[in-house]
Amino acid sequence: MPDDSLAQLQRGLLDLDMEAALAAVHNVIAGGNQARVKEAVDVVTRSLEVVGKRFQDGEWYLAELVYAGEIAKDVMNALSPLMQSGGSPSRGTLVIGTVAGDLHDLGKNIVVNFARSAGFAVVDLGVDVSAQKFAAAVREHGPAVLGMSCLLTSTESQLAGVIDALKTQGLRDKLKVVIGGAALSERAARDVGADAFAPDAVTGVDMMKKWSAPA
Repeated sequence: MPDDSLAQLQRGLLDLDMEAALAAVHNVIAGGNQARVKEAVDVVTRSLEVVGKRFQDGEWYLAELVYAGEIAKDVMNALSPLMQSGGSPSRGTLVIGTVAGDLHDLGKNIVVNFARSAGFAVVDLGVDVSAQKFAAAVREHGPAVLGMSCLLTSTESQLAGVIDALKTQGLRDKLKVVIGGAALSERAARDVGADAFAPDAVTGVDMMKKWSAPA
């Protein structure tokens, strides 16, 4: 299979052309070559790094970021069965959710799409997640990172509640905690005992990648 499919996949992602990206990935899958599947995953990862830079530089806005994430999600879903059969390595596990009392999920969903495309195994707990559910998921999945989203100032106190639950159960020291959402800041992260505040999905995933990099 010539490299045209991988080039088309990259163009599809960076041109926000869902149809072209999916056509390219189906060509890769049809070739039945495990190495090509890994190369396609690498293309998605590199392309999303470009997307993230465009967003951070102000060249692209939230709508483009969201749609690029959706394209990447569909591409990775198509590749996923072949990745699993080939034992594709993971950067580690991310457990993520929106805190109790908050039903917003747009920012969380972008993080989920980007993190999966970057090589993380993601456990998405959804919205309105209690401290007990966060702690139970950390205990069950042993993640490298816990991500909590909070858009409402009225639910900011839930973040501290989750971290207290982790401490009580002896789970806090085993993972990094990153928080994000319009209601939050670096100061909020310090106040609740999180490791970091992510002002956007791209920054958040970049942090996770640095944390998961070999020492």
